[in-house]
Amino acid sequence: MIYTVTLNPTLDITYVLEEISYDESVKALEVVKTPGGKGVNVSRVLKAMGTDSVTMALIGGFAGAEALDLLHREGLILQIVRIEANTRTNVIVLGRRNGLELVIRAAGPPVEDREIDRISDLIMQTTRVPEMIVLSGSLPRGVDNDAYYRLAMEGKSRGAKVILDSGGKPLRAGIKAAPLLIKPNLAELEELAGCELEGRRQILDFCGDLLSGGIEIVVVSLGREGAMLVTGDVALKGTVPFIDDDTVGAGDSMVAGMVMGLTRSLPMEEVFHMGLACSVATVINTGPGLTTRETYAEAFPQIGIEQISMV
Repeated sequence: MIYTVTLNPTLDITYVLEEISYDESVKALEVVKTPGGKGVNVSRVLKAMGTDSVTMALIGGFAGAEALDLLHREGLILQIVRIEANTRTNVIVLGRRNGLELVIRAAGPPVEDREIDRISDLIMQTTRVPEMIVLSGSLPRGVDNDAYYRLAMEGKSRGAKVILDSGGKPLRAGIKAAPLLIKPNLAELEELAGCELEGRRQILDFCGDLLSGGIEIVVVSLGREGAMLVTGDVALKGTVPFIDDDTVGAGDSMVAGMVMGLTRSLPMEEVFHMGLACSVATVINTGPGLTTRETYAEAFPQIGIEQISMV
């Protein structure tokens, strides 16, 4: 079974406008509320693509109750830890005519160590041994930067493969647990490196440094340029047909696609292709939703994968 862990989930409120305008009052064509947070999104995409997972999350307050109700409606398998503080609310504004997107992200509620410990207990005590654990997103206030490191080590002690998708200090601490896969964007990779990485060669070299620390797969999101995947055996460059630098949930959808491929023990090129197709499928879903089977089928043939030299 696949488990996703979201320590800083959200209730996302999306306002769909005809066009984003800053000069006058604008009436929303549609207002949609969805559960969010990176791990939650991974589980939602997996569900949409016919793969079950267990969604672990910290939920609290009125916003949390509404997000939880929405998760139940989507039919997700849930293991929820209740917290005292209120789950954060993000606001997303979409301009239908020009495709513009404005995302206002809240920092999230304060969380106590004992509440994180209850997530650890769930991982260690679950009756079904986790095949894969996805640790995703930012950490809430009050949580030590080594939280993902501790959760990754606990997951690995149960025989689970760990995927880590975070940034900054939580990512730096988490990679010490040698997860199976990490998925930084270029800015996050450069922060890890402590310098600007100019060109493909420098990216590959630093990915090699990360692999030497025990990580098996490094996937680097490159915005309009697609992504790169590097293992000890192969380096791949993926291209995508869209110009958007970022769209809500696209990176999480990419993780979900790769999780599906990894759990099926597919060749790495197919794993990468599935991940990019899920990401693009979320981009071409013009509403506030994520990947669907229909948009995935549309996106898949538009992905390009090439092998690149590692030397």
